Amino acid sequence: MLKNRIVISCISSCMLLVCIACAHQSVSTDNEPKFYVLPDGSKVVLNQNSTMTYVIDEDKREVHLDGGAFFKVVKSTIPFKVHTPQGDITVLGTEFAVESSDEGLEVEVDDGEVAVETTAGDQTVRTQERVFYNDAKQLFEHGKAEFKHHIWTDEFKKDMRGLGKEIEKGGKQLGKKIKQVGNDLKIKI
Repeated sequence: MLKNRIVISCISSCMLLVCIACAHQSVSTDNEPKFYVLPDGSKVVLNQNSTMTYVIDEDKREVHLDGGAFFKVVKSTIPFKVHTPQGDITVLGTEFAVESSDEGLEVEVDDGEVAVETTAGDQTVRTQERVFYNDAKQLFEHGKAEFKHHIWTDEFKKDMRGLGKEIEKGGKQLGKKIKQVGNDLKIKI
């Protein structure tokens, strides 16, 4: 009986970690990044102390972001838009990081191309490029991507691997099932 409760508890915990969300939802993080799969299949690691509200349906793929996030966007004919207080990012399918703060808006592209739109104009950011929009000065700074988001996305992946090992210790069968679910989802951040 206790073993069944442990199994149910572990499964419930895992279900909370991976949110396959409804069409319109708001999520936020405290001191830890969290992983989300949006209804269109796009994957997001929402950085700590960040908030994301989104509408994903057959006509619209829009996210409102306050804070930081890494996106792996599924290709589609419907543009994927990220709105921040400093500007908007539009993409059809790519991997990129966004950091929205009081100082401005930073966008780094791991793979693909995005359009950054602000009151000061539009900029295109391509693979391994970075742009920082300084809100106070109303200007863009360009450079090579530094991939700062890898610090917290790598830490998140490490934490998830550690959780997987703990679960596997608690029950080999459950560990195998969780690994299979991970493989089926092909979570590659």
